Amino acid sequence: MATETPEYPATDQLDRAIAIMLAEDARLSFRKIAVDLGVTEGTVRGRVKRLQGAGLLKLTPIVDIVRARDSGSNGQHMMFVTVKCASGMLEQVRDGLLGMPEVRALYDANAALRLIAVCIVPSLDAAAEVTNQVFALAGIREAETELVLHTVKYNATIAPIAALEDLARPQAVSDD
Repeated sequence: MATETPEYPATDQLDRAIAIMLAEDARLSFRKIAVDLGVTEGTVRGRVKRLQGAGLLKLTPIVDIVRARDSGSNGQHMMFVTVKCASGMLEQVRDGLLGMPEVRALYDANAALRLIAVCIVPSLDAAAEVTNQVFALAGIREAETELVLHTVKYNATIAPIAALEDLARPQAVSDD
């Protein structure tokens, strides 16, 4: 069965320049972008609208969980979960992990039957609960969890894992 490739509009250097500027600061006005790129404000507005309509550009607020945690917010902890799946169970395990709201990113790793999940949890108790949920999934051969203690480098524009709605979710009370 052939998979259909979505049709995207052709992009050019101007489209890419606009996207790069917005990736660095999504609050930039179309006027500022136009001045910096030497085009009209209407051109920028039209390009952004076209890229958004095609699904190539999405402007959404992203929370830098490191800064949010350091500023005394409700608390966010990043946890990595690496699972090795039993033969023939990769899809079932993948679906189980995708059904967990704490799983913000899921990657097929370079090793056969291995998945890596990036989770955001509000507390150490929640991390333990996620770990228990992972071990309860059918098809898990082996699993390891790692809680991030200190972030050396994190760029939310490259790897957005948490969004503003994450801070609005009810948080579990914890002793950590």
